[in-house]
Amino acid sequence: MSSSLTSVAGIAAGVVMLLVSSLILTVTIEEIGRRGKFSERFTGAIISPVFTAMPELVVIIVALVLVGKGSGSEIATGTIIGEPFMVSAIGFPIVALTLLAASRRRKNDEINPLLSKTLIYMGLIFPIMLIPFFFNLLAVRVVVAVILVLLYVVFFRLVGRKESFEEEATEIRIRNGALLAIMVLAGIAFLLAGSTVLVRGINNLYLQTGINQELITILLVPIGTIVPETMNAVLWAARGKTSLAIGAMAGEEMYFATFFPALGILASRWYITTNGIVAVLLTSVFSIVIGMLVYRFRKASYVFIFFIISLIAFLIFVY
Repeated sequence: MSSSLTSVAGIAAGVVMLLVSSLILTVTIEEIGRRGKFSERFTGAIISPVFTAMPELVVIIVALVLVGKGSGSEIATGTIIGEPFMVSAIGFPIVALTLLAASRRRKNDEINPLLSKTLIYMGLIFPIMLIPFFFNLLAVRVVVAVILVLLYVVFFRLVGRKESFEEEATEIRIRNGALLAIMVLAGIAFLLAGSTVLVRGINNLYLQTGINQELITILLVPIGTIVPETMNAVLWAARGKTSLAIGAMAGEEMYFATFFPALGILASRWYITTNGIVAVLLTSVFSIVIGMLVYRFRKASYVFIFFIISLIAFLIFVY
């Protein structure tokens, strides 16, 4: 009993550190975007995920290097699959609810149509990661990994068109370059420390309770590691910054539909279970459908709440 409480306390401590990290990185990411004169969609979809994807990258590298290519491979694969699944199933509904609450106090930005197309694009390319599992040949692995990286380059070029970064009088500015660098390093430090503590607490809880390891990697680990990007997106959504909020979530998913599967395909045995395949297909289908709805109804941010149906469907399938 006491061991379980210790694990829960560790999980809570990790969440707190990730929250602090999110608060710091929200301000610094905006400042980086402003100084680079990037559009909000570019700042949210490209720059923000570079920082917020670090916890997952740490989990994947630790699993492959320290645990090994047996169970370590399964942990890495589950994390790569589980991240976009949980971002869509939990992260998007939370952001949508925040946007709805913010709309009562102020007018929210309209959803950028390119972000709607990003969801559709992500849904179409996400199942490509399944190909090496069915055709386990070195040549197939290399070709698929290269294709996935190139698909991210295409996404980068689509989002990368520069526009002015819209400022608000209430936004916090960081005038000193050295202070900005210190804040970025502090945010990353809290991010990595919080991720380590959180994942360790989740893993200890798994060992003590005997919860299925696959569900840990697909469901519980991503729940912990999506905290940074979700917190960043929620903070932006609370201020009515729809493009930043939705872009941060969509950009995170694009990393896990391209770069991270490419890494897993080349560095692990890339074993995917039936549950993993179902998670990939559910994420793809819901991303395409909701992306099309949002493209048609630019102000209907509430449709992102329907992503939670994919989680319900997955749990029904598992149990």
